[in-house]
Amino acid sequence: MEQSSSNDTQPQAASKQHESEKMDAVGGLVAGVSHEINTPLGVNIANCSLLLEVLDDLGKDFKNGDLDAEAFEDFLITAQDLCNSMLKNMRRASQLISNFKRVAVKDTDESSQLEQVDVIELIQGFVSSFEGTGVDEPRSVQVQLQLPPRLIVSTYPAVLLQILTALMSNVLIHAKDPAKDICTVTISLAPAGDGYQLTFSDDGVGVPEADLKKVFEPFFTTKRGAGNPGLGLSIVYNTVKVMLRSDIHYESKPGAGFSVSFKLHNLMAE
Repeated sequence: MEQSSSNDTQPQAASKQHESEKMDAVGGLVAGVSHEINTPLGVNIANCSLLLEVLDDLGKDFKNGDLDAEAFEDFLITAQDLCNSMLKNMRRASQLISNFKRVAVKDTDESSQLEQVDVIELIQGFVSSFEGTGVDEPRSVQVQLQLPPRLIVSTYPAVLLQILTALMSNVLIHAKDPAKDICTVTISLAPAGDGYQLTFSDDGVGVPEADLKKVFEPFFTTKRGAGNPGLGLSIVYNTVKVMLRSDIHYESKPGAGFSVSFKLHNLMAE
């Protein structure tokens, strides 16, 4: 009887652990949303308060006949600076909300069309575009391709480009090793069952073990102070799972880079 009782408690303990992990994830998500939204809103509240004070002073000077050209010019400069700051923060909040909506990927996303795609051509085009944009200047990332000559897959090209862009952005933000002049990114494709395994890896600083299991959580970032909300890899994870209908694998060791892999296979329209 004691053995049976012990066995019965194991699923219950696992269920409680799972529920606890889900609650922790939800708590982290709420905290991330609150922090990221409150920052631009808080700045805008301060800017609005200051603008009201400046307007009040301007009104008093006008009523008292003390308003001269120099004071009015100072007001215009201050008001313009405050308005520009408020606009910047509103755009930041809007972009954050837009990015957060992308975390909740739906397989009915109307912006993506299922197409017969030459994946090799798409990847090569992405790399050429990245190298030609100037976002990595001075040059600190080099890309190596390990691809078959040709691969046609029925998939979502816009989604695949979005994933590659997010992974490359993650490299630019997080992977660079101060001890190295160049970080090497390798994009490879290898046969895997009924499809191909796409692997995107870098030889950068890697991810500490304590952080590794959290890298795909929304709003998890080690560079929050630098203005990074921590949504890129979360979007990658959900997009791969929902749109490409693939599992996603990752591995990393400090100082040994970070790699993400998922399967590309022919998708059928539903």
